Amino acid sequence: MNITNLIKRMHFEGNSDDTSYPTVLATDIGTINLNAAIEELVAKIEEITDIPFDDINHGNIAEGTIDLSEGISKYTIADKFRHILEMKVKDVNGYYALVDPVSQQEEGNSIIVESDEALTGMPDKYRMVGSTLFLRPAPIAEYVTLTAGLLFKYTRTSYQVLAVDIALGTLVIGIDSVYHPLIAKMGALPYCKLYKPERVPQMERDIMILTKDCLNFYVKRLKNKHRIITLKKINYI
Repeated sequence: MNITNLIKRMHFEGNSDDTSYPTVLATDIGTINLNAAIEELVAKIEEITDIPFDDINHGNIAEGTIDLSEGISKYTIADKFRHILEMKVKDVNGYYALVDPVSQQEEGNSIIVESDEALTGMPDKYRMVGSTLFLRPAPIAEYVTLTAGLLFKYTRTSYQVLAVDIALGTLVIGIDSVYHPLIAKMGALPYCKLYKPERVPQMERDIMILTKDCLNFYVKRLKNKHRIITLKKINYI
């Protein structure tokens, strides 16, 4: 269902309306709770499937580039991300080489890490502190293409519904449409806890059942991914 019908369904579930539970602006409490419901469900899908969920409504792929500077190891990633999946550096011939994260053991020895970051060459390690990236060794033009020389792929949160999306009414949430009623219930739950407590027990049961069904649905969509490796017994003849 589109965003207009999703909001109508949320009001139906909570016996509310746009006056008691406004959803016109992105800053309205109804919209905030709806976005929180979407984000919570996406996080659960990612956790159970161990696969990054990327909402088609973002309109672009979850990767970015950074211009590198001669002999500089410290950079800031402006893109909003949850986890870095992959980091690559482009060499002078235009080929990408993987850059590995610094191990926990290495990171524990700050003296070694910082001294290595002071070196220059072709980066082969990185570490993240919040949104700040440190490459080691620091890149130099002799080995690295500096312009858009760093490529990174990342996971991000679900697309957040904006006021313009509500006004247009055509946006369709990236989660499979079968589970849009689940999002409506999750979005209505905070309102019901405050103003319609008699609805809460049944709504929480419905959310629990539908969430379990939703997660099973996404697991089954990933038939080629095995979360547990089982060793097959070898029969010696």
